[in-house]
Formats: sequence, C-alpha cells, structure tokens
Amino acid sequence: MKTDWNKHYKKDKSVLSYPDENLVRLVMKELQRHQSFEELQAIDIGCGSGRHIAFMQNAGMKHVYGTDNSFNALDICRDLNPEQLINCDNRDIPLRNDLFDISVAWGSLHYSTKPEIIPMISEIRRITKSGGSFFATLRSDKDTYLKTGKHLGNNTWQTGLDDLTGTTVSFYNEDELKQLFSGFSELNYGWMERTIIGDTSKVISHWIISARK
Repeated sequence: MKTDWNKHYKKDKSVLSYPDENLVRLVMKELQRHQSFEELQAIDIGCGSGRHIAFMQNAGMKHVYGTDNSFNALDICRDLNPEQLINCDNRDIPLRNDLFDISVAWGSLHYSTKPEIIPMISEIRRITKSGGSFFATLRSDKDTYLKTGKHLGNNTWQTGLDDLTGTTVSFYNEDELKQLFSGFSELNYGWMERTIIGDTSKVISHWIISARK
C-alpha cells in the first residue's frame, strides 16, 4: 500500500509550526561563515508544511526553495511566499547543478527504500554548490517507534503507525550512513534519541548529518 501524502497533509497534526532546534543550530552556525547571507540560495527538500522554509526566511535568507511530492503540503507552504515551490520526486529534482549554498532534507529521506535513497542523495549533491552545506536526518536502526507493521527486509518497514500507515521507512546503522554520504568532502554526524511521553518502551532515534560538498 502506497502512502497518500496528500491525504496526510490534510490532517492538522501534519502542520508543524516550529523548526527543529538541531537544524536551527546547524544553519545558524553555517550562516556565521558568511559576511552577508541575504543572497544565499537555500532549499528544503521534502519541505512538508514549510516550518524550515519559514525558519530560513526568518534567519534572513531571501532565496529559499521548497520541494515535496504532496500538492497539499505545497499549498500549505504558499503563504510563506518562498522563492519557488516544486512538486517532484527527490530522485529527480528539476533544478540546475550547483545552485544551493544550503540544502536541507530534514525528516524526509528515510521515507524510502534503501536503493531509492542513493539517487536522492546524488541529486542533492548535484544541486548543492561546491563548498555548500547539506543538513539532514535519517532514522537510526535503534528506532523502535516506526518499526511497526510489515518488515520488508534489510531494516525497511511498511509502518502501521497511525496516519503514516503504509509508509515505507528505512533504518540505518552507522556504517550505512558513512557509505551513503561518502561522496561529500566533509561529513559530521551524531544522533538524538527520545522516548514517547507516556510510553518509554518506544524510542525515536535519528541520525543528524552535517555534510559539505
């Protein structure tokens, strides 16, 4: 069963208002490298309801793009008036090479099979400038929250969780992460874990990635 992301983005819980604090730290540190960053080009890949588009705009960047495969998600983002919104598959982003100073894929890449993520990362490298930064998350193999439903093999699941039912989610160990991002000139990463309030048996675990082309 294929997830209907348009249906997902009709639900109130899918509209997230606040940026992730880990991404805020990474982007603000990156902006400190630039004397002037108003003209920097940035993109949020799998932008969802646009919380990180809004954050980057509020940080002072005028040229922020967003991509998502859900038209409903992009409709939510339109009020933010980004530079451009694009409906596309992350494996085929219709933008030119070496365009972005900052590329973000926060909470989106792991909603795919492991073979599918390889061309996604290749596309992100292609559209990111030489010396540009890429910030992302991946679901860690320590995560238990989304490992419900049907196991498809190779630590990839078709989750049965609430409104994400039918979504394909892949979970990655440290060696897989290093291999996936080996094409970048610099790679730094860590992880963040938390439990569900009221159910400490469920662990949400993400790799946090900071890479430079």
